[in-house]
Amino acid sequence: MTELLPVEPPRQALAADSSQAADQVSRGEVELSSHALANVLPAAIYMTDAVGRITFYNEAAAALWGCKPELGKSEWCGSWKLYWPDGTPLPHDQCPMAQTLQSGLPVRGVEAVAERPDGTRVPFMPYPTPLHDAAGNLVGAVNMLVDLTEAKRAEHAGQRLAAIVESSDDAIVSKDLNGVISSWNSAAERLFGYKGEEVIGKSVTILIPPESHDEEPAILDRIRRGERIDHYETVRRRKDGSLLDISLTVSPIRNASGRIVGASKIARDITERKESEARRDLLTRELHHRTKNLFSVVQAVVSRSFAGKRTVEEAQEAVLDRIHSLGQAHILLIDKEWEGTDILELAKSELRPFGDRVVMSGPPMVLSPQAAQSFALALHELATNAAKYGALSVPDGRILIGWSVDSPNGSRQFTFRWQERDGPPVSPPQQTGFGSTVLEQVMAEYANTPPKIDFSPSGVGYEVKGPLDAIAAAPVGLHAAPVRHAKPNSSAPPPAA
Repeated sequence: MTELLPVEPPRQALAADSSQAADQVSRGEVELSSHALANVLPAAIYMTDAVGRITFYNEAAAALWGCKPELGKSEWCGSWKLYWPDGTPLPHDQCPMAQTLQSGLPVRGVEAVAERPDGTRVPFMPYPTPLHDAAGNLVGAVNMLVDLTEAKRAEHAGQRLAAIVESSDDAIVSKDLNGVISSWNSAAERLFGYKGEEVIGKSVTILIPPESHDEEPAILDRIRRGERIDHYETVRRRKDGSLLDISLTVSPIRNASGRIVGASKIARDITERKESEARRDLLTRELHHRTKNLFSVVQAVVSRSFAGKRTVEEAQEAVLDRIHSLGQAHILLIDKEWEGTDILELAKSELRPFGDRVVMSGPPMVLSPQAAQSFALALHELATNAAKYGALSVPDGRILIGWSVDSPNGSRQFTFRWQERDGPPVSPPQQTGFGSTVLEQVMAEYANTPPKIDFSPSGVGYEVKGPLDAIAAAPVGLHAAPVRHAKPNSSAPPPAA
């Protein structure tokens, strides 16, 4: 019987099997090593085979997706749902990984959004790259997903900040530590008159008047020390050379490492506030002066109103009426911030109770505060006398009031005239009182000739002439159109001579 001996494999076959086994071991070790490395990386990484089945994903990918896909079954991407950045649904078989496996080419520069099962969405940028074997055959692909959440949040925050800066009513300017302007918003353009391209790259001293240039080095020194400057009031210069009052708030700008690299300035125009404060101070001083003056006038009214009165009640009525007249004049002056009041408004206020029985005519003429006070008393005395004894004491009586401005010999003169019509016959009073003092003495301060009181039987007439500058608070046009307050078909008083 022949003994069978084991046949020894050919040496070449043994060598090939040994090499193949070694390659398999080597590839397995490499694969295990690469998977272990991918699992410790913070970037989301996953792999698929040539038909798109997921063969590997790391923990960062599962965290980004919010779920764990099934290896060997889930395809293209482990996300629950996918969208394009505009919110349009993105089918998995059309995602960037699918495009890479279909074309054999990497995809770069696109973005997508992954929706997790809990509904949160994560913007990301994929980097799918095809994998080939030694023969060049496509065997799969690897994809890295870069989470863009923080970048998008920062981008949106930057966009919101830029929108806020651009739409702000305050001028917002940034500069480096040498004072060179690096940004300029629309409000700065409106406030200072320069367009951005005219000032960016230039020194901020272009906005500072020469006498204030020493302010900038002091501001920059404080910024370099990390200090903030709040509501610093100063003066700046516009492109046209005009000056404006502003309030500055200056803050340090730091880079990512915390180092101060520049400053931001918020400039607010406070010109109106400064003007308002100046007006308030002026009004306070004017009020102080007017109050003292008013007390003097009231004292004269009270002391003179008792002259010729037979009873305390009669004197009291006269005092109260005259003080009321002064009060009406002061209300008009306060409404105009003590800059004066128009004679038409003053006359209307004094003669309002008599309605359309009074006809008024004349150009716009603004009386100074002192003149307004005197004219108010004069109109009150004339109206009171007319109501008691003159044209306003009968139903058909009427009053014609006129004023005019002319320029004889190049000097502007005013004329004020009061004329009563259709009243009872009148005669000069037997005794004079406070009313006569106002009409003859007080009003004489504004006249270059003594005021005229005419007690004609047909009706009382009164006339005052004098330099316009003595009564006017503002320039008056010689040819201003007359202002009328009259009933139809009423005749105005004759023009003043």
